[in-house]
Amino acid sequence: MRGILISAAMSIVLVLAVVACGQERQTRQGGEGSPVSFKNDVMPIVKKHCLPCHAEENYNPSELSLDSYSDLMAGGKHGVPVVPGKADESIVVQKVSSNPPFGDQMPLKKKNNPNPDRLSDQEIQTIKEWINQGAKDN
Repeated sequence: MRGILISAAMSIVLVLAVVACGQERQTRQGGEGSPVSFKNDVMPIVKKHCLPCHAEENYNPSELSLDSYSDLMAGGKHGVPVVPGKADESIVVQKVSSNPPFGDQMPLKKKNNPNPDRLSDQEIQTIKEWINQGAKDN
């Protein structure tokens, strides 16, 4: 009986740990000031919204590849898209927001996709927080 109780208690602890990890991830993305990870928080947004056009093997007029952290930080024809510590001055934030300072809002509308999947306010906030935290390769 004691073994069953210990096993049940360990199962409960494991479930609570899994739930806590899920809540920590939500807090990290949603809580301003919490560390934002390029790999875990920013790159999934880039893959979903940006890589269909900004992959290294694809031609794009901006000459900006977003396949990796180093590609992003190298920039393209319009310069470096990220100014660490200054999200509002970063081209990447300006371009995904409505009314960018040049060109069209990203992702672009295309003939085969007249209603592109725009970044949500939460996704833009995550990118801004990552940049304001120093735009680290983490």
